[in-house]
Amino acid sequence: METKKASGKTTIIFIFICAKCTNLKNILKKTRKYAILSHRITFDQDKSKRGISYMSNSGMTTIEVKRINRSKVYQMIYEKHSISKQELSQELHMGLTTVSQNLKALEEDGWIHRTGYYESTGGRKAQAIEIVPNARIAIGAFILKRSILLVAVDLYGNVIEQKMVAENFSATELYYQFLGKEIMRFANHIESNPDKISGVGIAIQGVLSPDRSKIQYGKLLQHTTGLNISDLTRYIPYPCFTEHDSKAAAFAEIWSQPQLSDAVVFLLNKNLGSALVIHGEVHQGKSMHSGTIEHMCIIPDGKPCYCGGRGCLEAYCSAESLQNQIQGRSFEDFFHSVRKNELQSKAIWEEYLSKLADAIRNVNTVIDSDVILSGFLVPYFTEADLKFLKQKITALPFFAERDITILLGKHGEFAPAIGAALPFVKNTVEGI
Repeated sequence: METKKASGKTTIIFIFICAKCTNLKNILKKTRKYAILSHRITFDQDKSKRGISYMSNSGMTTIEVKRINRSKVYQMIYEKHSISKQELSQELHMGLTTVSQNLKALEEDGWIHRTGYYESTGGRKAQAIEIVPNARIAIGAFILKRSILLVAVDLYGNVIEQKMVAENFSATELYYQFLGKEIMRFANHIESNPDKISGVGIAIQGVLSPDRSKIQYGKLLQHTTGLNISDLTRYIPYPCFTEHDSKAAAFAEIWSQPQLSDAVVFLLNKNLGSALVIHGEVHQGKSMHSGTIEHMCIIPDGKPCYCGGRGCLEAYCSAESLQNQIQGRSFEDFFHSVRKNELQSKAIWEEYLSKLADAIRNVNTVIDSDVILSGFLVPYFTEADLKFLKQKITALPFFAERDITILLGKHGEFAPAIGAALPFVKNTVEGI
C-alpha cells in the first residue's frame, strides 16, 4: 500500500498480492516491515458513497498484535468466569483459528484450563474454559502495634488463607527480619514455587510520602515518622508495595463492589481510619493526606486525640474508644447485651452511632456519595443499626431528602491486608 498527498487530498494506492506471487511475498516477509491498518467499512444511504473509513494507522508489529489478542482472550475469560471457544470468537469478533491459537498458548503457560463441557445444544458439546485462579498468588500484610495480619489472595482477589501473627512492632532490624521470615513462611505454605508469588502488599498505620519511600506521619506505630520503607521490606524477597491501611481497605471494598463509583469508606478498626473513592479510584490527595476523616473535629475541645488535637472522630468512633467505655467486657458480650436491649449497653452503642452519623452527614456536604463501613466492628452491625444511622443523618431538614446508601464491607479486620495485595492481582491480570 502506498499513500500520496496532492492538492490537499490523500490518495491511497493498494497493492494486492496474488497467492501465487510467492517471490514478492517472500521479499516483503524478509523486510519484516509489517503494519496493521485498522479500518471500518461504512455504508451511506447513497450507495455511490460506499467506501472504507480508516480509523488509524497504528504501525503495530505482528508481535504486538499477537500480544493484544492474547490479552483480549484472557480478559474475556476472566470477565465471564467460564466461556466456550465459540463464545469467545463471537464476543471478541475474532476468528476461531486465532482464538484457538491463543487458548493453546495461555493453556501451555498455565493461565487457563478446560473444566468440563456445556450441555449440548444439538451438536458437539462445547468445552468450558476458565482461568486458573491460583496461577499467581499475592500476599498482603497488615502491620499493627501488637500483631501482623497476613492474607493470600488469588487472581480474582478471593482469600485463599488468612492468619494472625502476634508480635509487637518495633522499628528495629530484629523486627524487620521477623517480618520477612513470617511472610516467607506464609507464602511457602501457600505456594511452594516462589515464581508464582506476584508480590507482597503491606498496609501500615501511617501516612506515606508521595513517592512512597518513607512514612511522613506515623504516631500509632511507635512514632514511625521518617521510617524508610526500604528498611521495613529489606528481608522480604518479593516485589513490595506499601499503602496506608485505610486506603488499602477502601481498595479491597471497591474491588468487591465494582458498581460503586464514588464512596466514603470508614475503617472501624481499633484505630479509626477513612478514605475517599472518586470515580472508582482511591483518592490520595496532593500530599497523601486525602480522606483522613478520623481527624475531623466533631466535639470542639473534646477528648484528646493522638494527633495532638481534641474532639476528633477518632476519639469517639474507634473500636478502642468503644472498648474503653465497655470497661473490660468483650465485644461479643457487649453486643449480646445491646441486642437484648440492656439499657446501659444500648445507650453506649447509640451514642457511638450518633457520632458516626454526625461525621457521615458532615462529609456528605462535601462529597454526596455512598458510604461503606469496613473493618473490625462491621460484623457486629445489624440492619437496625444501619436504619438508626440513616435516621440520624436525615433528621435535619436539609438532609431529609438525601439518598444515602450505607453498605457493610465484606472483609472485616483483614480488609487492609487484602487491599494491599490487590494491586499485584490487578497488575498481573492486566499484564497478561
